[in-house]
Amino acid sequence: MDRLLVVIFGLMGVGKTTVAQALAQARDWPVLHSDTVRKGLAGLGPTTPARLEFGQGIYNEDFSRRTYEEMRRRAGELLDKGAKVVILDASFKSTAERARVKELAQAKVARAVFVYCFCAQEVVQERLHQRADNTRAISDGRSELLDLQMKDFDPLSEADQPLLQLDTGRELAEVRQEISVFLDDFLSDPRDG
Repeated sequence: MDRLLVVIFGLMGVGKTTVAQALAQARDWPVLHSDTVRKGLAGLGPTTPARLEFGQGIYNEDFSRRTYEEMRRRAGELLDKGAKVVILDASFKSTAERARVKELAQAKVARAVFVYCFCAQEVVQERLHQRADNTRAISDGRSELLDLQMKDFDPLSEADQPLLQLDTGRELAEVRQEISVFLDDFLSDPRDG
């Protein structure tokens, strides 16, 4: 089985989207970003700020559920149209949401693999501060929300296997190499995308 749903997940500011975009460009794989899907569902442009309190508005539980449902629907559609690999970029803070990706993969005769992104707290804070000044940023993750998200993030478990824990505090080329080696183990022809 070499059809994959690659879940790139973790806390805000750890570089999930940067990793997802780099991998998508290197391999010519489609990627679904939760921030873009979420804002599209809300009728907002990708870079329109939605600076809300934690868990409010388009970030409340119901809207988040809709966002993840839409990501899974689009991922399934891409697999149905012949994509061998689809990347899902989101926090996936809930064990239940990660399990739903596995269910989708099973239904589509594919495999879900998980890449948990993390880096040093000072690197995350620096990235979030830089993002605050970037008018083209899609994510609304902010420094003052980080502790709340950390408390709300379900711990990793055996259910999240196969899992790569990826330190994104390094050079992007090094990070991309590590994720590529991990994913190539699940592809019969690593150059096939």
